[in-house]
Amino acid sequence: MDFGLSLSNLGGMRSLFSYFGLFVSLFFGGVLYAQQDLVDALVSEGLQNIQIAVLDDELVLGYENNRYRYEAEALGFVIDAVGNYYQGADEILVSVLIRHKGMPMSSVSSSLGALRGLLSGSLNYAEWSDQARFGWEVSRLDRVLKETNLENKSFRNVDLPVGVQLDYQLGNFDNAVRIKFNVQPEVTSVLAKGLTASAMYTMSTWNDLNNSNGSRLVIGRLSQDIRVGDHFFLNLTGGAFTRNRLGFVVNAQYFLTDSEQWRLQASWAETDYGFFDSKLSLIQVPENYRMYNAGITYRNRQFHTDVDFRYGRFLFRDEGYKLNVTRQIDEVFIGFFINKSTTGAKNVGFEFQVPVGFKKHLKPMAVRPMTREFFYLPYYYSGTGVGLNFYAGENALLNSKEYYPSTLKRGLEKYLVRD
Repeated sequence: MDFGLSLSNLGGMRSLFSYFGLFVSLFFGGVLYAQQDLVDALVSEGLQNIQIAVLDDELVLGYENNRYRYEAEALGFVIDAVGNYYQGADEILVSVLIRHKGMPMSSVSSSLGALRGLLSGSLNYAEWSDQARFGWEVSRLDRVLKETNLENKSFRNVDLPVGVQLDYQLGNFDNAVRIKFNVQPEVTSVLAKGLTASAMYTMSTWNDLNNSNGSRLVIGRLSQDIRVGDHFFLNLTGGAFTRNRLGFVVNAQYFLTDSEQWRLQASWAETDYGFFDSKLSLIQVPENYRMYNAGITYRNRQFHTDVDFRYGRFLFRDEGYKLNVTRQIDEVFIGFFINKSTTGAKNVGFEFQVPVGFKKHLKPMAVRPMTREFFYLPYYYSGTGVGLNFYAGENALLNSKEYYPSTLKRGLEKYLVRD
């Protein structure tokens, strides 16, 4: 038996290997080109911290939205881009990781075939969302993306949001409503993953409420957001805050399940009386106010309503409980509250928060002017001051409701359903 190879056979095998190599190059080159098209589309829209990993049977995509005011609208754009630019088999699982300040917040997973069916109209939104998974699975996806290239980083850019503050009080027949209207410019920058430096200045433009007309720095702080695993959030903030507080604040949340239905929360603050005057000099009086509270929140996911109960010690050294019922309608929050101290004093009222400006910000840049994300207004019926707190600036815990799985699932429908 002859095991030898003739020169002609070797030449044929070389040709075969050449064709095979060309096929592999064209196939994988086309896949890589399609991936780059997807990245380019997301970067062009102004999304940041973009990463892509391709596993054997899964596409993992991470991104951060600093462009759209509503997270569900940004997610709609991302899913549409995946359906249009990524070339892969229908059986592939697409897992999208949504970030905030570089920190993973929530995730959405769907088969690529179902996603294409939704975008083409052959699958309705209810059918698609039934097979999709909206949840807290972030740690695994974050590990998968850890070693991949990070496109369009968000860190160390500077945003210059401008907002307004309205204080008011019912007056008499001569002056039915007394108001104080402040304009509040701010400078803020995310320095690293979860680490934010910010300062907010207030300028009084109209005031017939009180004698406080000065313009000064009301917030100057450094804040670190941390997420441990899939269920635990932590925020550490130090600096100067509203209501003339100077010190350190710790906030924590723990989600008991793989959804947002139940969460435990706690807060601790060590502050003195302190503020920056009009010349940016720091005034401090060692008058320690220790504040702390802990509680539990239940969310009805069908009606997107939170029932929040907390007990502890609050701003004016009053001890007691706070009960809030808040309905979320996309970006709008409407709530009712009752705060009651152990002395019997109570404070009841309502509050609402609405978005400001257009649906999009300017694209992120080195220095970006913008309006503040929202306008917040409380109404205190009794006005006793029971259960009040100071504002230490925004953080991931305050923003987490837009990333809730049920919020994204409901909000996404209006941006993905085709007429």
